[in-house]
Amino acid sequence: MIIFAALKVLSDMKIQLLFLCLFCLVVANAQEDTSLVGKLQERVDGEGVITIYDEDGIEELVNIQVEVNERIGGVEGWRIQLYSGSGPEGKQSALKVKGKLLGNFPDQDADLSFTSPFWRVRVGNYRHKHEALQLLNELRAIFPNCYIVKDGYVKMDKFEK
Repeated sequence: MIIFAALKVLSDMKIQLLFLCLFCLVVANAQEDTSLVGKLQERVDGEGVITIYDEDGIEELVNIQVEVNERIGGVEGWRIQLYSGSGPEGKQSALKVKGKLLGNFPDQDADLSFTSPFWRVRVGNYRHKHEALQLLNELRAIFPNCYIVKDGYVKMDKFEK
C-alpha cells in the first residue's frame, strides 16, 4: 500500500523516468546471465544494499517482460518528419530530402521509410517530445515545413544523449 501511495504523489514525469530506468535495467539485464533481481541484489563495495522481497513467480514475470521487450525491439518515441509524399515522384523526392539533410547535418541518422502509399523521411530519436525542439529549430532553416511526430518504434540505443 505504501508503494501505491508514493506513486500517486510522484508527478507524471517522475513516473515516466522511473519506468524508463526500470526498462533500461531490464534491457541491460537481458544481456547479462543473471536475473534482474539477482543483479539488483549484488553487493558492490562502497554502495548501498538492495534487498528485494517478492512473491513466488514475480521474477519469472520480470523475465517474461524482458523477452517481450527484446522481441518488440523498440519503444514509443519522437522524431522530426521532414518529408511525406506518395505517387511516382514520392521515392525520388524522399531520397533528395534525405541527401539534403545529410549534406547539411552529416551527424544525423536519417530514416527513410515506406508505408503504402507514403514515403517518409524522419530524423532524430527522442524519448520525450520537448527533447526534439532544439533540432527542430535548426532544421526549420532548411526544411520550413518539418514537424515533430510520435513514432512507435524507436530503439533504446538510438535515443539522443
